[in-house]
Amino acid sequence: MQKYRQKVIIFIKFNSQMKIIHLSDPHIEPDILHGINSQLRFKKALEHIKKNHLDSDLFVISGDITHFGSDDAYKIFLNIIKEEDLPKKLFPRLIIGNHDNRENFKKNFTTIKTDENGFIQYTETFENKLFIFLDTNKPETDSGYFCEHRQRWFEKELEKGIDKSIYIFMHHNPLALADKNSDKIGLVQKDKFEEIILKYNKNIRHLFFGHQHITVSGQYLGITFSSPRSTWSPLISNFSNKYRLGTANTDPNYNIVLIKENSLVVHSEDFLKTEVNWFESE
Repeated sequence: MQKYRQKVIIFIKFNSQMKIIHLSDPHIEPDILHGINSQLRFKKALEHIKKNHLDSDLFVISGDITHFGSDDAYKIFLNIIKEEDLPKKLFPRLIIGNHDNRENFKKNFTTIKTDENGFIQYTETFENKLFIFLDTNKPETDSGYFCEHRQRWFEKELEKGIDKSIYIFMHHNPLALADKNSDKIGLVQKDKFEEIILKYNKNIRHLFFGHQHITVSGQYLGITFSSPRSTWSPLISNFSNKYRLGTANTDPNYNIVLIKENSLVVHSEDFLKTEVNWFESE
């Protein structure tokens, strides 16, 4: 009897890419804020995402979902998400910022994950990637707080992901950005955060945050970081020694993050400019 060998072909997807949408600080409210309709701008951002980036794998909004944290504002936000009818995989992962109200947030997002102390902190795993979402909110202050409970949870999750590439999302900037306003209201426990990060920085590939409403990127403790502008009200970087906020009709944006095994690229999308003139060449 003739023997046949079964030939097994394994297809390996080399250089596969993960695409992430990172949007921040929509500041949704029932009323117009400082002459800008935050609802309309957020809708335009979602429309731009639907038109151009439905192939994304993950959509994250890094805090300041609302401006005053009211129950009505969270309901408006949810209605906008439902109206835009994004694919299920792109229902945004959410964290809270200084303008949010933790209890009103939980009331409207009943399936949101929390840690054992009620902070809105959770993780998700995609193949060999671990995404950690942090809660740096403290009521009645604009600065970020990272208490001992949150520190312990964070370190425990980092330890669990020791065999993975780790990506961290948070609202407040954990480092000084040479911007007088941002540095005043960044994370208070910078030293403790840095101490934890240094233990695991070989595994941490990127740090994402929002809060300061300016587009900024760089490197922190050997880890690259990026932050988009607010979709509501972008600001101008303040390099003076004065505390001041600068606006100049700068376009709002969100970031597109492209992750491969050996690279991470961040593009900023100015979504209000919807008409593009393409000049093709052979």
